[in-house]
Amino acid sequence: MKSEATELAESGPPIEDGGPFSGRLNRIVAHVPRPLRTVLGEAGGMTSLFCQVAHSAIRHPRGYWGDVIDEINRTVRRSWLAIIIALGGFLIALSVPSVQFVSLAGVGEYYGPLLFVQSTRTFTVWVSALLVAGVVGTAMTAELGARKVREELDAMQVMGIDPIRTLVVPRMVAVTIFTILLSVPATIVSLLASQFTVWYIGGIEGPAFYQYVFQSLSTVEVLAMVLNCLLAGVLAGTVCCYKGLNAGGGAIGLGRAVNQAVVISFVALFVMQLGYNAVVLGLYPGLGEFR
Repeated sequence: MKSEATELAESGPPIEDGGPFSGRLNRIVAHVPRPLRTVLGEAGGMTSLFCQVAHSAIRHPRGYWGDVIDEINRTVRRSWLAIIIALGGFLIALSVPSVQFVSLAGVGEYYGPLLFVQSTRTFTVWVSALLVAGVVGTAMTAELGARKVREELDAMQVMGIDPIRTLVVPRMVAVTIFTILLSVPATIVSLLASQFTVWYIGGIEGPAFYQYVFQSLSTVEVLAMVLNCLLAGVLAGTVCCYKGLNAGGGAIGLGRAVNQAVVISFVALFVMQLGYNAVVLGLYPGLGEFR
């Protein structure tokens, strides 16, 4: 007669007595497909990390702002050139074909309200968030992952130092503020690139372009863009810090953690953009109208 352990081993994946769950819940979770279980575990870990960071930053809002300023300073010094080149290249690449299409359609004067405002709402913020995740986020993941591989985080805990408070909180606050601040030059670059392509390809003068733009760009659009950048910074910072804190397996594992952080950040930012814009347009349906 088979024992209960033998039946369980034959019917599903093995379960250790000291696993993350116990009793009936452990058996239920064991029958969840492994890919889904991995995704849920990653999402739960990131959510737990965000809650710890938010609790620490809000409950004790002093003592880490010096590190935040230093982190922003280092981020700007090591990534400003790459960010400017990427922003200009992406936005000009978007403007040229879109202006040609609008000019062929005979409605070039509507380029401002039709495309520039839409790109500010979606494409500009998305490119900025991708740059933050790809340039700043990878550096954070590599730095935290190197500390994890060298067991520095365990040593900090032995000495009574909280790694979340000391290492993660300043970096997440810094990357969030940096993403919000990056929206200003990103919008300016998008505006100048759109105006140049409209003048060079569509033959529309600058005053007419800016007139249509400022008629269509409302206060709600600007506030929605700032909030969008804030959420994007929080999401990218959470993903990259989580993958860095959970890196393992030496240099190969660290490289894998960096790659996973970039891929997960890109996919999560894309999904977040879809949901966020759907909510904003649902609350303010007038944003999509011509003025």
